Amino acid sequence: MKNEKRVYFPLLQHQTLNNGSNIIFLTLLLNNEELMRERKMRPQKYILLGLFVCVMMLGFTNPVKATVTKEVEPHEDSYVRAYNPIDNFGSSDYTNVGADLWGYQEETFLKFLIPTVETEIVSVSISSYWYSFMCETPLSVSACIVSNSWNEYTITWNNKPSRGTILDTDFALGDGEYFNIEISLTHIIQGSKFSVCIYENAPYKPDGLQGGSREGGYKVPELIVEYETPPIMIIGPIIVGVVVVVIVGVVLYSKSNKKKKRRLNLENANYVKNVACSKCGTIQHSNETKFCSECGQKLK
Repeated sequence: MKNEKRVYFPLLQHQTLNNGSNIIFLTLLLNNEELMRERKMRPQKYILLGLFVCVMMLGFTNPVKATVTKEVEPHEDSYVRAYNPIDNFGSSDYTNVGADLWGYQEETFLKFLIPTVETEIVSVSISSYWYSFMCETPLSVSACIVSNSWNEYTITWNNKPSRGTILDTDFALGDGEYFNIEISLTHIIQGSKFSVCIYENAPYKPDGLQGGSREGGYKVPELIVEYETPPIMIIGPIIVGVVVVVIVGVVLYSKSNKKKKRRLNLENANYVKNVACSKCGTIQHSNETKFCSECGQKLK
């Protein structure tokens, strides 16, 4: 009896030892192998749950597009005057349209370089500001497409390009007003040049209007290009999903640790030591038995 050893193997379902005196049968009531597999699977379940939540939230998220406006000043600008048909005014600080002081017509030419953007262009327009304290009667003004063959330092009344497709008309353009010219996208090619002529429609009024030029820098006409940015996924659902996964993981991990401690305590308390009496050989089936139930021999 002195050499008897009681050894516990919590990871084995059955274990038998023979030390020459007593035979100790250790039986584990719970299936430890299955428990260990279940514990290893729990973190994987939490991760899969988190990924599922993120994927579901992303699935109901629509990509967002933002509209961006790009404003471009003229690549070249000038005006021509019928009173001086061979003169060039490309270096002037302003442009003119309508009648000059002597009643001769003036026309403005603008050339733009259409920008290249990463997506399709949504809309294109030209914004031009006109003023003159001497203009008492509003003018009927139009804008049309012209060839890009002209140069701002060589264009004159005599060699100006012919008028093409009319883009827009303002029938009452007066002092301190903008002439906004809407351009169909069918005329727009990214990276190419685009020229327009702004002129007064007959019958002519005795007054004219003055506008800005890129040389003067005041109220310079602008080509306004609107386009959409590439689709952007909202990161809000991703952040929410991550936060949810973290919170759920912490809560479940805390509960798992508490259950693990209780389960280990239960496992240690539920081992049954089946000890055989050294005198009569009767097997005792209780952890609290101290004497043999048949012969009364004291058990160790």
